[in-house]
Amino acid sequence: MRQAIFTSLTGALAFSAATAHLSVAREVASTTGKLGIPVLILADTDRNGHVNSLDADQKHAWTAHRGAIFLPNIGDELHRCPTMDAAGVPLSNQELAGCNDAAGDVLINSTLAAPLKTMPLAGLSRNATARIYLQPPSALDHVRLFWKHRNVGATSDWALVEPELRFNSTALAAGLTLAMDARHLVTGETNWDGNINVVFEVTDGARSGSDLVAMRQAPVLLHHHLHSPDTVITLQTEQGVSAWQSTFVNSLKKIISGLDRGLPLLVLNDSNEVWAQDFMEPGFATMPGPNGPISVRVLLRSAQSSRPNGRRVFAPPLRGAGVGGWQPGTGSGFGWEEINSGGNIETVPPYTSRSGKPYRNGRVLLGKHFERHPATSMIKFLEGQREQTPLMLETGWLAAGHIDELVQFLPHNNTLGFKMAVPDTHSAIRVLNQIVETGHGVVPFLSYAGDMTPDEGAYFVDAGLRNMTVSALLADERFIRTNEYAQAFVERNVDLLLQELPISKEDVLRVPALYRDVTYDWPASPDGIPTRLHLAAPGERQLTALFPHALNGLVLDGNYIAPKPFGPIVNSSDVLEGEIRKVYEEAGMDIVFIDDYMSHHVRGGEVHCGTNTLRDMDIEWWKN
Repeated sequence: MRQAIFTSLTGALAFSAATAHLSVAREVASTTGKLGIPVLILADTDRNGHVNSLDADQKHAWTAHRGAIFLPNIGDELHRCPTMDAAGVPLSNQELAGCNDAAGDVLINSTLAAPLKTMPLAGLSRNATARIYLQPPSALDHVRLFWKHRNVGATSDWALVEPELRFNSTALAAGLTLAMDARHLVTGETNWDGNINVVFEVTDGARSGSDLVAMRQAPVLLHHHLHSPDTVITLQTEQGVSAWQSTFVNSLKKIISGLDRGLPLLVLNDSNEVWAQDFMEPGFATMPGPNGPISVRVLLRSAQSSRPNGRRVFAPPLRGAGVGGWQPGTGSGFGWEEINSGGNIETVPPYTSRSGKPYRNGRVLLGKHFERHPATSMIKFLEGQREQTPLMLETGWLAAGHIDELVQFLPHNNTLGFKMAVPDTHSAIRVLNQIVETGHGVVPFLSYAGDMTPDEGAYFVDAGLRNMTVSALLADERFIRTNEYAQAFVERNVDLLLQELPISKEDVLRVPALYRDVTYDWPASPDGIPTRLHLAAPGERQLTALFPHALNGLVLDGNYIAPKPFGPIVNSSDVLEGEIRKVYEEAGMDIVFIDDYMSHHVRGGEVHCGTNTLRDMDIEWWKN
């Protein structure tokens, strides 16, 4: 209910803001031409990467089909942003986020600023003057407008257009070359929605004229699996955190180097955790350019204020030229709650819903935990982009409660361009029953033969599972009930997705999976910071994967890196691995398995949780 009210209010505010912009546009447009001076200001309204006469029509209002776009210039081109102050004290989260290329008044990289220009004006007297101002006036706090003009003593060819600046007749006769960028992102937590009118007014005695051009700040979009990967990221832990992570990193490096398309692996060292997926969510913002889209990569820090790795989005090797970070606002995201991890954010590729609403750039999925929802700051941010409005699924029945444990989207050569994969206990149990029926029920369920000595964070290690036979597991009534409980939640979420997506049941891949009940009275935090994992909701349970969860893998175009299941061995073959391979290969994926049993599985996650991916940003979101 609260969410519905908020959505309604957001829509009302957006409508009000759009009405105000249109009102200003009509007023200025009606003034233009009446009083004699043929004023014309242009931006890339037709979105072809050039500013010319083709941009003169339908430029007074921004629409889905026409309207210029500018970028949030939040990278750190010259690596001038520190992480500590002069005394060696680490900067606060807000101080870290406050430094970027647009924080000052110097245009460091003009290619990331959207071009504008005024057409040369002939016949003006020496006393003619002009000004350029922004509507709404509050936009001055959010954007920067530059004039290509070197002031005396300046170090840049671009001068900031202050509200008091007046242009003389010489400059007007030549025409003004301008550029605009944004100081920060649209967050959904202020009245700034990214829409702006740039107004150009000229006065020459009794004569005057004015014109405007409507522009919009590019939204931050999250990647989906139809975007090709550029770089894979993982973490190397500091000493004492994990004895297993180095082996995983080396295996991942070997697998990636063996793919048809070579991809770089970026290893972030000295980490206090193994979860590369969870401390950030990569996104991007793009605008048209003369040679294709011009992009800024935006790394969204997870709304987990006490998670140290989150600060990495504001430092090399992540932040740099054309790459910036976002810090969630205060008031939500306090502590390190798993519901706010990046693994609880996924994106459906582009589609049109069954109700007819197009999601031209896909739609974000978030996991809720019954009555508990992800941080308001993240929800408002995603809604504020107005392109990938989040849809909530129920993940509170899982111990970590991440949506990347529940659903996955794979590139596919069908009408939609993708298929959906979900975990399936029925197929896994059917495989186990077949093992018993063929006389192999005495084989151990778990075939992992490595060292299982637990270290810090290996919450779910169970060496006794090695002694459990397939027959004994199937005879365990609690195990059967647990998996019936899990499947019921899977089906509820699948039903919701099938109501939303124009996808048939045949395009839903069923990936064998099994669960165990790990419901536990997680102790309260002694210092008042929220615990990472919460108590199960009343009457509910919390589950984790019994064997490495194949759905939680890494999608790299047509390649899929999955956790090795270590299932029952029959006739020298891992039966579960064979079934999982069949599902993905029938979907057109080339699958390879990696051992993440001790590095990630017994810690409550898998390959996807332990990796992250920077993907292609050359996306013309305005055309999709």
